[in-house]
Amino acid sequence: MRKRKGRGRRWLFTLLTLFLITSASLIGYYAYHFYSAMSKAYQPGEQSEKRKSIVNISADPVSILLLGVDERKYDKGRSDTMIVMTVNPRQKTIKLTHIPRDTYVTIPGKPGKDKINHAYAFGGAELAKETAEGFLDIPIDYYIKVNMQGFRNIIDELDGIEVDVPFDFQFQGYTFHKGPMVLQGDAALRFAQMRKSDPMGDLGRIERQQQVIKGILRKGTSLSTLGKWDDVMVHMGNHMTTDMSPWDLLKLQQFDSRLNKQQIQSIRIKGDNQKLKGVYYYMVSDEERRRVRKALMDHLELSP
Repeated sequence: MRKRKGRGRRWLFTLLTLFLITSASLIGYYAYHFYSAMSKAYQPGEQSEKRKSIVNISADPVSILLLGVDERKYDKGRSDTMIVMTVNPRQKTIKLTHIPRDTYVTIPGKPGKDKINHAYAFGGAELAKETAEGFLDIPIDYYIKVNMQGFRNIIDELDGIEVDVPFDFQFQGYTFHKGPMVLQGDAALRFAQMRKSDPMGDLGRIERQQQVIKGILRKGTSLSTLGKWDDVMVHMGNHMTTDMSPWDLLKLQQFDSRLNKQQIQSIRIKGDNQKLKGVYYYMVSDEERRRVRKALMDHLELSP
């Protein structure tokens, strides 16, 4: 009996050892491919002047500007989506703050005021980051810019994402029915882009865009999609630029993968549409900016 017990222990030890070796190999394999793809997207940037010390993404709350850009070969385009994502590893939460693209703001180096989505056209991701930082009056540590074609390809590689359609509508050849739907890449983008048929206008569009971002975060970090990582990483490397190092991106991905739906929250910026010289802008009051700033500063654990 003792012999059998010893053999059982050795068998269990061998099985556990093989499991650990296999797990470590898989982690190393995916980390290598992630690093290779993200090295292609990496463009080092400057630390925010609003930061007194360097942040550690594994331990410190950080802020990241997510830019969705519709770029073409000879057209830089404008930022169609601007979301400030604040990440708090201590609270284990993410907050998504969508800045409406028509928001009336000061763009550094430009006279007067303009729509915030013009900042990218004027000076790329760095100017968009600086403009968002000035508007919200918080440090923005990093940016991640993804071309819309990249979103399409990534969602397709993930075999679609699930969204909750708020009402029936048709847009650019697609029919969307109220309730849960699984959407492939192009349909997901159309779902996020429609504005004119939404009774809430741009605010409804913002909520749908946030659904798509959350859907990508949930699906992209689930165990069921690990086998698709190679192709997802290739598309990300080809259609993305960021000033986050590959290792910091990997740490962010590992943090995201441990969150559930309730830990990813949204902050809405309230405002009004006003017409100036024949152009509509989204006007945000100073009081509303202070409210949003306080919520973000609290999440970043920074004093006013």
